[in-house]
Amino acid sequence: MIIKNPKGITPKIHEKAFVAPNATIIGDVEIGEGSNIWFGAVIRGDFAPIRIGKNTSIQDNVTIHCEPGTVPAIIGDEVIAGHNCMIHGPCKIGNRITIGINATVLPHTEIGDGSVVGANAVVTEKTIIEPGTLAVGGGVSAKPKKKYTEKQSSRMSLGAQLYAQNGKKFKKIFEKEKI
Repeated sequence: MIIKNPKGITPKIHEKAFVAPNATIIGDVEIGEGSNIWFGAVIRGDFAPIRIGKNTSIQDNVTIHCEPGTVPAIIGDEVIAGHNCMIHGPCKIGNRITIGINATVLPHTEIGDGSVVGANAVVTEKTIIEPGTLAVGGGVSAKPKKKYTEKQSSRMSLGAQLYAQNGKKFKKIFEKEKI
């Protein structure tokens, strides 16, 4: 399924790229020659552009998305984004990189050419991984660290409101195009 976003931008997919029939590619997305987008992947260029280079493999159930109104998520050539990865831009992922199964790349990060991000690792916001680096996580487990004030908690609803508005836009698109 490939659809336009509310701004009317249609993804640009090279004719020699493979996109699985149940992958979802939305909006300002460009996918290079020989790249492959596997089953269940979601690439949402509705808030900011997403650029994927040549011969890059976006495997099953990977999600790629950006913060609203930001610079693009750029994914280079010959990158493997393993099954169930989350790549949340803006970010810059260089060339010849492997991002392990279920890894997470958070906004404002850079991963240098020839690097490997281990399975289940989290590349935290504003991290720069130098070229040729193996970056692994020590496991991620949720532990309470602090309590939010009422004001801080109420600000968290802004994200939900943004997604509610975006959902309304997409509902209209689907109803109009009967996808």
